[in-house]
Amino acid sequence: MPLSHLLSCKSFTILLVLLSLLACETPKTEPYQDIAFYSDAFGTERNYRIYLPGDYAEQPDKQYPVVYYFHGYGGRYKWDAYDLEDDVYYPENGRLEPPFVMEWKKYAQENNLIIVTWDGYEPNLSPGKKEREGIPYGNALPYDYVRAHETEREHWGWDFSAHFRELVKHVDQNFRSIPDRSKRAITGLSMGGLTSYYVAGQNKDLVASVSAFDPAANLPYYGPKGRQVVFPILEMHRSLKGLAVRLTKTDGDWLKYNNWHMTQLFGSADLSHFETHTADYPNHWAADTEQQLDFHRNEFAKTPALPAKWNQVNPGFDNFEVFGSTFEIKRETPALTLIENASANKLKILSRTFIPDGPIVLEETIAVSTAGSYAPGETYLLRSFNLSTHAFEADNLVAADKEGKLDFALSGGGHWLGINREAEPEAQLGMVFPNNQEHFYFEEGKTESLPFSLFNIGNAPAQEIEIIPVTQHPQLKISPEKITISALEAKAAIDSEQAFQFTFGRYSDSSFVAGVDFVIRADRQVTDTLRIMAFATPKAVYSPREDLILLDGRTLPEVPIYQQGMDSIVLESLSGGTGNGNGIWEAGEEVLLYLRLPQGLAPKDTNTFHPTYLLNHPAQPYTHVNSMHYLERLNQASCTSETTPITLPPDSPKNQELDLWLRAESLYNDKNDSTSNATIYANQFHFRRVRVGVY
Repeated sequence: MPLSHLLSCKSFTILLVLLSLLACETPKTEPYQDIAFYSDAFGTERNYRIYLPGDYAEQPDKQYPVVYYFHGYGGRYKWDAYDLEDDVYYPENGRLEPPFVMEWKKYAQENNLIIVTWDGYEPNLSPGKKEREGIPYGNALPYDYVRAHETEREHWGWDFSAHFRELVKHVDQNFRSIPDRSKRAITGLSMGGLTSYYVAGQNKDLVASVSAFDPAANLPYYGPKGRQVVFPILEMHRSLKGLAVRLTKTDGDWLKYNNWHMTQLFGSADLSHFETHTADYPNHWAADTEQQLDFHRNEFAKTPALPAKWNQVNPGFDNFEVFGSTFEIKRETPALTLIENASANKLKILSRTFIPDGPIVLEETIAVSTAGSYAPGETYLLRSFNLSTHAFEADNLVAADKEGKLDFALSGGGHWLGINREAEPEAQLGMVFPNNQEHFYFEEGKTESLPFSLFNIGNAPAQEIEIIPVTQHPQLKISPEKITISALEAKAAIDSEQAFQFTFGRYSDSSFVAGVDFVIRADRQVTDTLRIMAFATPKAVYSPREDLILLDGRTLPEVPIYQQGMDSIVLESLSGGTGNGNGIWEAGEEVLLYLRLPQGLAPKDTNTFHPTYLLNHPAQPYTHVNSMHYLERLNQASCTSETTPITLPPDSPKNQELDLWLRAESLYNDKNDSTSNATIYANQFHFRRVRVGVY
């Protein structure tokens, strides 16, 4: 064989070997990347996975919208708690069929968008309790603010809202995402669904739409150590005005009762857009994910402008920013700061120790630096009506700086603030209800009055004023159709001589809450719209005194309590309250009330005692409710239960009788729900009145 031929064959063989080795060493291109970056918010590295569109590599100049996904309790950024992989590797889950797999990569590739899955677990600065795929779990709950990291010397809660801003910045700097709020969205499952609503509400400047799958009802504490407060998920609609909001429920979700309550509250709240979807799936899961993602893609196509009016709830933190306006709070009392109906010309701002209807914080200062919405160098008249004193405070003249910002400070007590141009005087009207109440309860078939006060925080008089109530609730009747007031001078307030009459025709479990808009017109123009929440209740009968347990610092042994998980009645000791423990309510004592129900929701739950929530505490003349007790319902997947501690001030008159309107809750593990493979955590509210003597 000629040498040239041998060399040729050898060269060919070497070429084949090299090509083979090259093929083996070339990694298969995955449609996602796992990224780690340093987080200033957490002081450690954090992870996320990013799924890229199918044409990402071929279109180097193209930018894409982004959906951020927040996993559930058992998940991480690589998986969720109930995905197919979980079934394959953990057969002890016992599911007969795998649930829907979240095909993020398929949807991202086919629909020209980026999907980012973040990591909601606390930083693992101490050994984790277990690990999976080499990633240790933390020793605290995911999305946890209370137990996230604590040593003998320090504690801080992980601010996932701040971390989201870091994540968005990192994605925008390293990938071709469209850096605009109208092209960003958040969705999440279970605890990630709860966190989706929270984070979106705190970052409305970064996202324009948010959704959740079967969101959890856990105890969501937020804020720095010592000033943490509860921001219940059922109240999170307060921060979502100006966003498109969606809720996907599975009909077999074990938290379906929580989903139902949320549907009613969010649907009756003052949201810009809210829609719901019920997926045919027999468990707790992110079902019909394509429809959820389609919702966000449809919102991306709208390119909405910044909302002209917005609301905000900031739980516990000392400073925050909304649409370019910054707020710095100084106070000792842990509280939530609420901003409502904020616009360029007025806003309502107050701090409550709990929501809804907690007491307004009096001892605080709020420093405000607005967005650059005003004419540089022009002077504005700031006129404030104090919600606690029901009086106007001294006017303040503020000149806008060269960037169009206004800087000013407010005291405590809550304010309706008018921001008025001196060059163009106009009326600015606001309403307030007795005791600054926000939630109102009306018994079935009983007509109740709702009086109000009206004030003018503008710098011009208002003429031909009309207050028109509007509701879509079929069972709620409001009269009169409108109340007219001839005129109201600038910096003047009046108590209306008329009151609106509310009557719910009947109580219905399916539609127990109504959103009511009060449209305020002056000089033939709509000047504002204020929404309240009106709740229908069944007729509340009076319970005998022997059905009430009053805890004033004492312990009662062998009290019959229904235990939901065991589906049986057990005898337990009850303790609580602050006082001398003699079972008599005396001035200066704080009490907890337990009510006996002849029949709870569970068939076996008979003649047991239940903690109570006081419905009419804003209207009580002598008692105070300064805080709320939040407990985890037994075997309710950490759903939140509320109990009212009621204080009788030391200077209260003696020998009086209080008429208290109480709501008690009963629970039941429904194992026979035909829609579900899971046990449904059911709850029911019971309404009673009691007469309690104090001494």
